[in-house]
Order: sequence, then structure tokens, then C-alpha cells
Amino acid sequence: MPRAKEFNPEAVLEQAMELFWEQGFEATSAQDLVDHTGLNRSSLYNTFGSKHELYLRALDHYRERDADTFDRLLDQFNSARAALRHLLEEAMPTDDGHPRGCFLACATMERAHCDEQTCERVRESFAQMRDGFEALVEYGQAQGEFASDRDPEAVAHSLTNTYFGMQTMAKLDLPATVFEDVVDEAVQALS
Repeated sequence: MPRAKEFNPEAVLEQAMELFWEQGFEATSAQDLVDHTGLNRSSLYNTFGSKHELYLRALDHYRERDADTFDRLLDQFNSARAALRHLLEEAMPTDDGHPRGCFLACATMERAHCDEQTCERVRESFAQMRDGFEALVEYGQAQGEFASDRDPEAVAHSLTNTYFGMQTMAKLDLPATVFEDVVDEAVQALS
């Protein structure tokens, strides 16, 4: 009779995600994963498959974790403008212990050119983010918070690129004022 798992696969996936996010796919060795998760290799591979499969599952975990971001923000702020500002401010670098930048942005820079499975996940995530921005802009226009003469789809493309551009630039040690200016300009452009 097989032994029951004595670990929480979701917690291990979260740990692996954090490690891949911090170090990248190539720089993360199997031993790094063993050390970081506390699992032995056989448990890691029996549960998640290869390092690449674990990486893809970590990307999926990251995406699923933030799937309801726009709904949560509108519930929290009840204002498209405030929700947009908050979301863009969350893209700014912090000292919260998380690696700088977005895991998806990091995956794009490292793997999109050589890994179609990663590229497909990133494309899906960008589309999900773009759809969220489009819905947010439409809501803001309906509430009179954003100019009604702007095409929500085009604005969503711009905001998606702004957001992921900020996440990419977060890898650099830039002054906070750079990011504050980007947020202010993005929000102001919708007036």
C-alpha cells in the first residue's frame, strides 16, 4: 500500500514558485529545490514531475493566485480610478521579501524565446490581465471616472504594457519617484 503524502503539495508549490521567481529557471538546480522545499528528490519528482513540469505548475499557481485581482480591487475600492492606482502601485518595488518584479515578467525575459509552454502561459496571463484592465476601464467610463471617448481595448493594451513594464523595471534599483511618475501619468491619462 502506498504511503500517504506527508507534506502539503500546495505549500511546496508555493515554495518552488518563490525560488523560481527569485533565481529563474536556469539558475535553480534540483538540489536548490530540494533544499528550499525540504522534500527529497524522489518525493519532488513523483509529485511534480521534472524540473520543467514543476516550473510550469509554479507559473500556473502564480496565475491562479491572482485570477480575481480586478474583482477584488473593485470590491475593495468601489472606484475604478482608486483600483487602477492601487494595482499599478502594487507593481512598484517593495522590501516585502518577494523578489523584485513579476514572476510572469521574469519568465518572459528568461524563457519565452526558447520554451513554448512558458510562452503560452505568459500569453494567457497577459490576455487575462488585458481583459481585466478593459473591464476596469469600461466600469470607470460608466461611472464617469474615465474619459468616455477612449477605446477601452486600446487603453487596456496600454495599461497591460505599463503594468508589465513596471514589473520588468522593478528588477533595477531605480528611485521610487520613477514608478510614482508612471502611476500618476497612467491614471491621469484616463481623465
